[in-house]
Amino acid sequence: MRDTARFLLLLFLLTGLGTQACRAELTELQIESAYVFNFIKFAEWPADTLKSGDKIRLCVLGNSELHASLSTLNGRKAGAYELQVMPHSDGSDGFSSCHALYIEDQEQHRLVPILKSLGSRPVLTISDIPNFAERGGNIGLIYRDDKVLFEINLASTRKAGLRLSSQMLNLAANIFGR
Repeated sequence: MRDTARFLLLLFLLTGLGTQACRAELTELQIESAYVFNFIKFAEWPADTLKSGDKIRLCVLGNSELHASLSTLNGRKAGAYELQVMPHSDGSDGFSSCHALYIEDQEQHRLVPILKSLGSRPVLTISDIPNFAERGGNIGLIYRDDKVLFEINLASTRKAGLRLSSQMLNLAANIFGR
């Protein structure tokens, strides 16, 4: 329950409902990193995906600046698991080492093959590519009126065997594939 309250407070501050002073101190990369961390924290993988003592591997495809910002989350607890942030260059392994995958917008020319290679594997996909959730990704970050919001594709999330908290669903700007 305490985690839910923290998540709601963080999103309250980051979605523009909080004070301008709080937001002014955070960079866009820090805000994106906070969202990504909370998406992972409030997602559930199938029981056979993560074992006790495993780390949740967040692979970052694209921007090294974002990878650097996300790397500050290394070792943080996301639920019962420690987070491990890893750069990922090409996906030649089909992203088999990833539990979550952040796809930077500069990779949008590869989006269809990336999503196709993932198939129904339990990998939480997150991106700031325009219309990402509508195009089959799990969670898309969107920017509207100086606010960071997010959209969810429930069908692709379920296909991957992932569950997202109801609080997260309630905060989504749009939900596709109900």
